[in-house]
Amino acid sequence: MKVIRKRIVANSLARLREQKTHTFFAGYLYLQQRASQLGRLDDLRPDFLSFFKKFYLVDNHPLGAPYIKPFTEQKPSGRNLWLNKNVAGSYAPASLRPDQPFRKVVSIDGKKYSLPLNHAERALQYLLYNTRIQVADLATFLYRDFGFTDPFTVNDLIDVFAYEFGYANKPGARINANFQKLFSRDTAKTWDEDWLEEE
Repeated sequence: MKVIRKRIVANSLARLREQKTHTFFAGYLYLQQRASQLGRLDDLRPDFLSFFKKFYLVDNHPLGAPYIKPFTEQKPSGRNLWLNKNVAGSYAPASLRPDQPFRKVVSIDGKKYSLPLNHAERALQYLLYNTRIQVADLATFLYRDFGFTDPFTVNDLIDVFAYEFGYANKPGARINANFQKLFSRDTAKTWDEDWLEEE
């Protein structure tokens, strides 16, 4: 079993944080995944905490701040590297003002979260500031603690991401238009071939 080398993960995280991306793009990704799982865009009833525990929890984290923050709209620094343990509270309806960028992408009615048909275009505008995110870096970060069988390329990893987050019907299948709107494969073109190591 192979895992992603720590230096590759660190480089991907650094590139993600260098790009201006709204912190709540993390929650939008989860709603995209949830919509795909349920086969609908409305009444998503998300469990943000379980999603953050799966993809953003880091061992040896600072006290009270267990989740690493790959997206920031500020200049990246140690002061904005971590999210506190009440991360789900940040997505609670009472915490989200109507004028916030997240609310321009996501509709909230009570505990019902919904995505409009053009949510990808809105996410690009309001959460990505009209710059597509590097999907190789994103997938590397999200799957940093997962194991893979050899041979496995970064494009295979992108295919896994596309399938698990609802942008393709199966790994390796044609990727949909929303993926093309939000993500770029530029860094994958020059990816380090020595990116995996034995677990």
